[in-house]
Amino acid sequence: MPNLYSVVAECDRDQSLTPQSAPEHPRPSAISRRGMFRSMVGVASVAGIVGTAGKARAALGPPDVSGDIDPGSLLTKLCRRITMGATTPEITLATSSGYQGYLEYHLNAAAIPEDPNLTARLASLTTLTMTPMQLYALNAGQVSNELVEACIVRGVYSTRQLLERMVELWTDHFNIDIRNENDQILKTVDDRDVVRPNALGLFPNLLRASAHSPAMLYYLGNHLNKVGKPNENYARELMELHSLGVNGGYTQQDVQEVARCFTGWGLYNRSLTDPNAGLFKYTPGDHDNGQKTVLGHVIPAGGGMLDGETVLNILLAHPSHPGFIAAKVCKWLLSEAPPQSVINSVADVYTATGGDIKAMIRAALLPNVLADAPLKYKRPFHMFVSGMRTLPVTITSTSSLRTRLNSAGHVPFYWQTPDGYPDKLSFWVGLVISRWNFGAALLANQISGVSVDTTTFLSGLTTAAQIVAKLNSAMFVGEMSAADQARIKAYLLPDPPTTGRKSEAIGLALGSPGFQWY
Repeated sequence: MPNLYSVVAECDRDQSLTPQSAPEHPRPSAISRRGMFRSMVGVASVAGIVGTAGKARAALGPPDVSGDIDPGSLLTKLCRRITMGATTPEITLATSSGYQGYLEYHLNAAAIPEDPNLTARLASLTTLTMTPMQLYALNAGQVSNELVEACIVRGVYSTRQLLERMVELWTDHFNIDIRNENDQILKTVDDRDVVRPNALGLFPNLLRASAHSPAMLYYLGNHLNKVGKPNENYARELMELHSLGVNGGYTQQDVQEVARCFTGWGLYNRSLTDPNAGLFKYTPGDHDNGQKTVLGHVIPAGGGMLDGETVLNILLAHPSHPGFIAAKVCKWLLSEAPPQSVINSVADVYTATGGDIKAMIRAALLPNVLADAPLKYKRPFHMFVSGMRTLPVTITSTSSLRTRLNSAGHVPFYWQTPDGYPDKLSFWVGLVISRWNFGAALLANQISGVSVDTTTFLSGLTTAAQIVAKLNSAMFVGEMSAADQARIKAYLLPDPPTTGRKSEAIGLALGSPGFQWY
């Protein structure tokens, strides 16, 4: 009779997902230049992809005529793309709402009643609503851990799933390493006041909010950016990562001029008595009031703080900007290499709507576009959360979960460099050991603070065939591959399966090749 790991390994060999060691993510020192950021971060090895999942077809342009695409046939695929993991209740909702109705339901996140248990759970994380001054009085580890915990429980339990997906995208787009000294405190405020309120709003509002975020200005050293002592970090990342892209058409001279425009933008010093502590601050005496030229636009002398605002307007009006943001949205929702025609269409929507993120999502997820999108590989956080969403899981503490995510190289807010966690198959594909361990440990009750009610989940099931059918319907919403079903059934036999084998079969399903894709 095979053991659990041999079966997982056998399944995984069929897809050529070779186990490799997870990359290390060292604790950062003070931030300086982008090159130093990159030099301190390990790069994961690339493993080849073979087999059914790995042979997902290359992205093609959308059909000329979309009428031959039945949106009803894409409900499960849509559910997988706009949630943190497809579940039976979500599929039921999608079926009753129809393709467009289901998408609109999730786009209107503010109107979705939140799970009251989640609301109560978040209320217990008291740091989430505190001011920076209040947070400074606490242990920084408590503050950062509560933010990570909120991210995990929202992913698992929130009814506003598309909102959580887009928060994850923009968190990476405007990345801030929560371990970076004062950002242990300030990132909580950034998540609450910058990213979450704007994740489904207008991108220009999100960009402007980030530019005024003390957490961002501290992370990229702009609080040190003063006349005569320029710091170019924020200026460079503002153009390269936040608005235009590395090939967006700016020069090193533009970086220097943008840095001059943002001199004096910073934050009030840390204090336990000043209510302004940790809030945005503009210091006129630190600003370079000379004339500047940014991307061909002359900014007259004497503009003060408005110089920075002018730069933001220039970037938002730049011809490279809509396409750069459209590509980010398309890559997140569709594939690593979406058709250029689709990116162009979404960019046109950006321009026409003033950067309406909801409108861009609608354009990216048109049925004839989604129909042609290949499978995407779940990042570790996505894989862990999607697994817990399909099971009767109770989470009372996320301390051990954070340890598991750390082993997988994907703790929320822990990416060191400004570019955010990669969303590339080549980075994550070899890191499978932590995925296997997660499923096995979860069902063996080895993750403190997390439990699965297997008795309820498998109630009344006495044969291997019945159990596999349950796994298929509940965890794979009916799309479990025949190969994965056969191997798990073989693991459960002979009938009746033991209690231990039943639990292990659930862990095996979590580690199976098919569960790694969406």
